[in-house]
Amino acid sequence: MTTDSTPATRSGGVERAGGVRASLGSARDRDVLRSFVRRIDASDAGAHNNLGVLYYNKGLCEEAVAAFTRALEIDPKMQVAQRNLEIAYVNTGYYDRRVAELRERLRASPADRDARWELGRVYALLGHTTEAEAEFTELLRHAPDDVGAMMQLGLAEKSVGDIENAQHWFERALALDSTSAVVHFYVGECYYNRGLNDESLAALRRSIELAPDNPDAHYLMGFVLGDMGLHDDARKATKRAIQLNPALSRAHANLSLERLTPSEQQPAVPTAASRLAERRMDIAPEGQLAHYNLGLAFRQKGYFTEALREYRLAMDRGEAGDLVLRAMAEVHLLKGDTAAAMQMYDRLLEESPESPKLWNERGIVLHQDGRFVEAAESYARAIAVDALYALALNNLGVARYHARDDEGAVEAFRAALHAEPDFVKARLNLALLLARRRHVQLCLEAYRQVLALEPEHPVAWNGVGLVLAELRKFEDARNAYARAILARPDFAEAHYNLSFALSNLGDFDGALRETRRALELDPYYVAQKFELAIDLEFEDPDLSVIPDLGGDQREDGSVRTFALDAGVLDALFTELAPTTPRVTTVASRSDSQYATAADYLSKGMLERALADATRVMGRGGDRGEGLVLLGEIYARQGALGEALERFHEASATTGGPLSRRALAGEASVLIRLGRGAEATPMTEALLASNPDDVDALMLAATARAESGDAPGALRALEHARRVAPLRADVLKQVGDVARTVGDAEAAISAWRHALTLDSDFALVRCQLADLLRERGQLAEAEAELEAALETMPTYADAALALASLRRSTGRPAEALGLLVDLLQRDPYHLDGCTMLGETLVAVGRRSDAAVAFDRVLRFDPGHVGALYHQGVLAAEQHRYRDAIARWRQVIELEPAGEYARRARRDSRTAVDLQRIFSERAQVA
Repeated sequence: MTTDSTPATRSGGVERAGGVRASLGSARDRDVLRSFVRRIDASDAGAHNNLGVLYYNKGLCEEAVAAFTRALEIDPKMQVAQRNLEIAYVNTGYYDRRVAELRERLRASPADRDARWELGRVYALLGHTTEAEAEFTELLRHAPDDVGAMMQLGLAEKSVGDIENAQHWFERALALDSTSAVVHFYVGECYYNRGLNDESLAALRRSIELAPDNPDAHYLMGFVLGDMGLHDDARKATKRAIQLNPALSRAHANLSLERLTPSEQQPAVPTAASRLAERRMDIAPEGQLAHYNLGLAFRQKGYFTEALREYRLAMDRGEAGDLVLRAMAEVHLLKGDTAAAMQMYDRLLEESPESPKLWNERGIVLHQDGRFVEAAESYARAIAVDALYALALNNLGVARYHARDDEGAVEAFRAALHAEPDFVKARLNLALLLARRRHVQLCLEAYRQVLALEPEHPVAWNGVGLVLAELRKFEDARNAYARAILARPDFAEAHYNLSFALSNLGDFDGALRETRRALELDPYYVAQKFELAIDLEFEDPDLSVIPDLGGDQREDGSVRTFALDAGVLDALFTELAPTTPRVTTVASRSDSQYATAADYLSKGMLERALADATRVMGRGGDRGEGLVLLGEIYARQGALGEALERFHEASATTGGPLSRRALAGEASVLIRLGRGAEATPMTEALLASNPDDVDALMLAATARAESGDAPGALRALEHARRVAPLRADVLKQVGDVARTVGDAEAAISAWRHALTLDSDFALVRCQLADLLRERGQLAEAEAELEAALETMPTYADAALALASLRRSTGRPAEALGLLVDLLQRDPYHLDGCTMLGETLVAVGRRSDAAVAFDRVLRFDPGHVGALYHQGVLAAEQHRYRDAIARWRQVIELEPAGEYARRARRDSRTAVDLQRIFSERAQVA
């Protein structure tokens, strides 16, 4: 695994791979650095990028990620910010955690639009276009008229250069929102990129007609007019754009983080490779070879010093000199004593110069000594004697790799495979070299061919995982590493790699567990190695060689220092600050000033909206409206503290509809912060001014419920239900509150009504099924779970619930199919694997169940479900001591859990049975 895919070591947020960042001396220093964000032009992507570099090099990793994200939102084509974000992503783990959180939210609630939207934006910002498109396409499946999702799909297509597809999505959005200046602008940009200047100009003029103060539209129009030869008009358009956004006229250096250097300082502590074949050591029958035979016996035990002593005695007594000399040369080679081994092989080759085996082994000695050119010459001599000697061809490939002759190495590996198609070592070496050269498809094909020969080869599965991780397909990579570990449980590298994949998937407990296991096996991470091949009669030694990552095969990974004193910092950000004097008069009506920002917000383009709103406020736009809009933007971003501050200030300074928006915003933020009681006065004030506002009613219901006033919450929701009888989300909330107060009938009625309005509401179906099962209405519960899976086949919780229901109703065989399908999609779903084991027990397949539980515990030794059931299986076999030991583990791990309750009960029974059987044995 390459180091740039390995999580960087962090300590308090200030360390990174390859060194330690400058430590911030005090909270005041950190506050000073953070204050720079208020001193730069919010619409200047370059300024945000440079600020991110400053944060990163001062140890403020999350602030750096946020700054690079803002830069990319404002200017999606800013490649330097894209690279910087990727570096910060790898080394801080910020997005690893966020992606995991969002996936978990989607697992619990697949219809959570905000979580899916944010996940899609995360992927898009990191350049993972395929994953981003998948999330936004799923949004459109649930809401076919979601203009924001269409815009994001268009931007994703545009980012990879597919302008026609991008235009298709923008035009679909335009058909639904023909008054959007932002959509007209992007359509015009697509026309311009396709060379259709007339169509582009028409779209841009319409955009400016709808939002006269959109600087991006004016700026692009300048280019279009210039291409059409209308230079005076082009200059006017560009001048207007710069008046609206002075940042468009400035060019400054955009700072860049270089990729971190792959660590090469880790000592190579080789682990034992698995034996390819078991060979029996034959003892020569002749009495005159007594010392030679004794040397073989010592060699079999790995006692090389003692073996050499016996070989020397054999030489002194004249026991088959050539045979003993060969054995001594091999032992010196195995010990790594290159000088002595070379002396022996040179002596042997004087007598047998036409032996390809001896030339090959001499080459390995030189290879181990770091003399790659001479090793290649020795391998070549072996091949000159036998052109189809696959072992020497393989080793020649490794030597050529170290000599920077990659093409020659590939040629040698392929020649070895031509001579011996089933030569697994050569195929693994070829795959590793192809991986180093980023030939992903060829690499995967090489590993596939290894697995065709040996389906459970651990190194091949580990290699497949590395390639998939490089492609950021972490779920598939996790499954490949799991296959490697199943084949070789003590495979330290696969445990390390699995840890990395799990951290990217948000399973941090699992990642920590795998790291600990890897450290127990081998304290150093050693990447996959090239393997030299040798033909020894009595051993198949591990002659692995760690790939050299130096020279032209390695990216320049140095991180340039970025240390500036306060004066230089002030100069830098002064240069980037807006130069246009603040305008104190409102130039136009307030409802048009923020039109572009509101348009961006409605399309989910939050950073663009933030930049535009800030710019308008800087030009003298209505402060109250700007504060409300900024609060809404920050709330959508999840910056709840910033949002609360803006809404609170706006509530104190505005009146009329703006005041209601500010009050509603402040109340919703307080509820999201878990401070529903504080929000209650605000929600009641909103209701007092407009009792029929459905959103206000739902807000008030939530605040009342969190304050413990469930009846009041139900009253508000019933009113909302009368006002908006077709809103499924209102009915869902009615059901939620009804269930909390124990009114199951009302909850069922509300949820069923919600499903008549939105039959694809899978989360409601699962909630309804859970309540129906509690009430014993099992057939109805099963029907709801089946409908949920029909709507969303990947809904894991629904699949587990349905399998559990079928097993509990005496149909475990029907549950097996559901669980097998789930585990085929997600082999690492440990709860699913545990339930599979329980179901296998129910159908009488106890040996298969034991395998399932063992698999769970191999990855999570503290999984209480698997431990409990292992105890059950042990008790059935009258192994009560083992059963009690497992149940004690369960009780220690989760003393208040359901499994612990069952473990205590079963332990008492097992103790009694153990005593009874012991007494019977004594009587007998």
